[in-house]
Amino acid sequence: MRIAAYYGIAFLILVVGALFIGIRSVAREQRMRRENPSAPRRGLRSVAGVAVSTSAFFLATVAVMLNSPGLFYMSTALIATLAASRVQAWLAVRGLQFERVAPEKAQVGELVTVEMVVWSERRIRRPLVSVTDNLPSRLAVAERTASLPVAPAYDVPIRTQYRFRPLRRGRFKWSSVTVHGTDALGLVTMTKNYDMSPTEMLVVPTPIPLELDLPSASGWGSAETEMGQARGAGIEPRGVREYVPGDSIRYIHWRSSARAGQLLVKEFETGSHAAVGFVIQRSAGTDHGIGGNTTLERMCSNTAYLTERMLRNGAQVLFPTLEEGHRPSASPHERQQEVLATLAGIEPDGHESVAEELARAMTKLPQGSMVYVLISTADPQLPGVVREAVGRGLRVLVLGYDPQDYVPSKKHARLPALSEEYLGEVSTMGATVVSVPYTAI
Repeated sequence: MRIAAYYGIAFLILVVGALFIGIRSVAREQRMRRENPSAPRRGLRSVAGVAVSTSAFFLATVAVMLNSPGLFYMSTALIATLAASRVQAWLAVRGLQFERVAPEKAQVGELVTVEMVVWSERRIRRPLVSVTDNLPSRLAVAERTASLPVAPAYDVPIRTQYRFRPLRRGRFKWSSVTVHGTDALGLVTMTKNYDMSPTEMLVVPTPIPLELDLPSASGWGSAETEMGQARGAGIEPRGVREYVPGDSIRYIHWRSSARAGQLLVKEFETGSHAAVGFVIQRSAGTDHGIGGNTTLERMCSNTAYLTERMLRNGAQVLFPTLEEGHRPSASPHERQQEVLATLAGIEPDGHESVAEELARAMTKLPQGSMVYVLISTADPQLPGVVREAVGRGLRVLVLGYDPQDYVPSKKHARLPALSEEYLGEVSTMGATVVSVPYTAI
């Protein structure tokens, strides 16, 4: 009797230890779900699996030591149950095929829906499985939902989907998915990674308004596009394009619309030949912030807004260091799409400083152009290049983004802030300098 009591105490200790391990796994899963909300829940299954495994091991040990057939049969049944559950979970995640349907283009903050199509290659009945799409680590997302569990059937496509909002622009590519499957009792969980055909998505920046007191351009610059002779529809027809919200109904070309099966509007020459160039600081170490709230992200979003407004009013928008050899589209709507794609491809990994890019840009811009230079980190060579650009007849407008607005306050001491002295030095070289205020989104 005393030996049996000892074994009973040992059994309780093992069960308590198993429960403790299971509770820790639940806490670890909760931390993982905070980082990835789409991850499947497995905590309670871990508790059950560990508890049953511990019980089977204990009963088998006691059965051998006490030579008890009853305990041996009980432990054998538990072990057989675990083995069968493991085989079923292993089969649940094997022999699957996947297809991903995702939009080719999205906008920052837009709700994106990705559809996953799953089917089985084997004629077996499967329990529910969960599919997690392995998005690129660079793709910061919010509000990501988990795809609903599905039971794949042989040669019958089963569809599920998940959604998310991208927080930063860029060109993203991913291929693999992770499948999580369990047995019918939920005691054992298995996972398997599958490689699929790569999916590419272009996430373009969302235009963020930036109101500036633009300097007078004396008949050729960007101020003319806002309040000069470029305002209005013009008189010389240039062609037709697809209707976009905001176009006047009186400019719809009904005959072309009837032939094309969609609304088309007439475009006119505006009479303005203003050329505006953009140079964005993108060298390594000049992007400051976290996730989608960084200086470079805000620069691209403000640039998207400015170019949209300028193109609408007849200006010619150029990215001389990013679109070398590219001939801009004549249609403002098509040109804006090209601009958004260009902005989406900018990464903070360039080898040239912003001063070196401005030096290259000023040789490609026509005389009398205005050039916007967007910076977040002081470049000691920039004032000298600005003076040279002004001497060549260019109007230079420098937009400064203070990195201290985009990172936690405890890290401000390590940031290369744009000082008033530096911006003043750039201003004395002939540039118009504007400190862009930070606005939370």
